[in-house]
Amino acid sequence: MGIEKPENPSQPSSVDWDTKDLELINHVEVFQHKPAILKKVENRLLKLKQEMAGELVSCASQLPSGTDIEKGQIARGENHNGFPFLSLDIPQNFSKTTMFTFRTLFWWGHYLGFSLILKGDKLNTYSQLLSSVRNEPSFQNIFISLAPTPWEWRLEDPFFAPVSNLSEQELSDNINVSGYIKILRVYAIADESFKDLDWTKAGIGFWKDMTPVSLG
Repeated sequence: MGIEKPENPSQPSSVDWDTKDLELINHVEVFQHKPAILKKVENRLLKLKQEMAGELVSCASQLPSGTDIEKGQIARGENHNGFPFLSLDIPQNFSKTTMFTFRTLFWWGHYLGFSLILKGDKLNTYSQLLSSVRNEPSFQNIFISLAPTPWEWRLEDPFFAPVSNLSEQELSDNINVSGYIKILRVYAIADESFKDLDWTKAGIGFWKDMTPVSLG
């Protein structure tokens, strides 16, 4: 049996408080304001949902059978890679073989993102349409997911790339391997313009910009 060495009381351990720890656990303001902030987010998503429901009436016949264009779904979570989020799906169509959704994601500390997620029998058609328009002006600020799953939202290499940066072959290969398409436009929370951003106008604008792919 070995002899245990006595602990050195002057040696910092993983359970000791450091200056940053004490600073953060004494900071309560973010938790006091969090409910009101998330309520403002939810209200903006509800307004967008209402406007999207009206926008979708005219193109309902072009959407996959069974797509919800009225109810929508708002979801809330506390820990997406450590940060709270709220999301809105409308239109939405989820099954074992099909995904067709316009997802709006507010991710605390990161961004407001508008995304189109596509999977199913028409994937090859969507891929070809995206390839044909990826260099259009409205796609210059659009990212495409390179992740193996459509539920990755970290906007960094190797998970996303500007869609206009990919060649036609690279785009096709990525979609064939992953089996889905997710294209994304983001508005960084840290940007000074975020305060005055009209979420409904931005969301409707994204949907219209993406219709060459989604409704093609």
